[in-house]
Amino acid sequence: MQQKKKNSSKAYAAAFLTIGVALALYAVIFPFYRWTHFLIGGGVALLLGRIVFIMAQGLDVSKEAPAQQQQEISKTGDAAVDSLVEKGQEMLRQIRNENDLIPDESLSSQMDQLDDVANRIFHTVAEQPGKAPQIRRFMDYYLPTTLKMLQGYRKMDERQVSGSEADATRLQIRQAMDVVLKAFDKQLHALYQDDMLDISTDIDVMEAMLKQDGLVESGIQGEQKH
Repeated sequence: MQQKKKNSSKAYAAAFLTIGVALALYAVIFPFYRWTHFLIGGGVALLLGRIVFIMAQGLDVSKEAPAQQQQEISKTGDAAVDSLVEKGQEMLRQIRNENDLIPDESLSSQMDQLDDVANRIFHTVAEQPGKAPQIRRFMDYYLPTTLKMLQGYRKMDERQVSGSEADATRLQIRQAMDVVLKAFDKQLHALYQDDMLDISTDIDVMEAMLKQDGLVESGIQGEQKH
C-alpha cells in the first residue's frame, strides 16, 4: 500500500514534468501568436501528460498482481468455515479500502503488515478447518474493532478535525495498531502451537525407537553434533 502511494506520487511528478516540457517545445516550434495556438499547445501537453501518467501508474500493476493472487483462498467444503473465512476476507477488503484513503504512511505500513498476517491466518484455517474455533474472538472482536478504528481515523482526516484531542486520538489509534499487530502475530503462532507440539512429540518417539533399535547412540540432537 505504501509503495502504491509512492508510485502514484512519482506518476503525478512525471506527468507535470511532461506537460511543462511539451509546452516549452511547442512554444519553440510553433510560437504562440493566437489564442488557438495556446489552446492547441495546452491540449497536446495535457494529452502527453495524461499518457505518461497512465504509463507510470501501469508500471505498478504487475507488482500488485502476486499479492492479489495470494489473497484467494480455496473453499474447504465446510459451509461454516467457508462463511467464516469469507466474512474475514470481506473485513480485510474494507480495511484495505480505508487504508487507501488514509495518507499516514506509518499507519499504512502497519496495515500492510496486518493484512499479510491476517491473510496467513485465514489460509491456515482454510487448510485446517478444525482450527476455525480458535479464531472466533479474532473474528468477532479484534478484526471488526480494527476496522472501526481505521474508519474513525479516516473520518477525522476527511473532515479535517484538528486540535489537541484529535491529535491525541490519532496517536492512540497508531499505538493501538502496534498492539493489534502483535496480537495478530500471536494468533497465527497459536494456530500452529498444537502442530509444533505434535512434531516435537514425534521426534521424541522416533529418538527413543532409534536408541532402542541400536541405530543411534546419543539421540538425534547428539548425532547432529557429530
